[in-house]
Amino acid sequence: MEVGVLSCTLAQSIDPQMSAQSGGASEARQVLCTFTPARDGAEETYVGSLKSISAGRTLPENTALLWMVRAPVGTKATPGLLEQTYAADLAAPPGHSAPLVGERNNDITLHTMSEQKEGSASKHERPALAFAITAIELKLRASTS
Repeated sequence: MEVGVLSCTLAQSIDPQMSAQSGGASEARQVLCTFTPARDGAEETYVGSLKSISAGRTLPENTALLWMVRAPVGTKATPGLLEQTYAADLAAPPGHSAPLVGERNNDITLHTMSEQKEGSASKHERPALAFAITAIELKLRASTS
């Protein structure tokens, strides 16, 4: 069941020297994310880090990434629900964006919203993404209000 949407903005590289040495093939970035529950619950802000593998170039700063958050039926959007490390599901079929699976609670998964829209009749193959997210770690940021 869809429990909400996670919107993240990429910030600066965590180790720019390492990214430069690897030619941008593997990169770690700081992220600032907002989780908006589909039903009840307050919007939450998370901070964390994201690891990616790119096609030979570094990821641009201020890029927005969107994920649909899925969890078992009956899951309530409780404070800190998404606070854990997620890793790419290696069982994903080739050519598709792998969902990110929670390591502490693997019932919570993040599914990219960059996939082709439902109902599209296009027979054309989608272009390959310029990067793949391999892991993300999220921590709930304390409310300042």
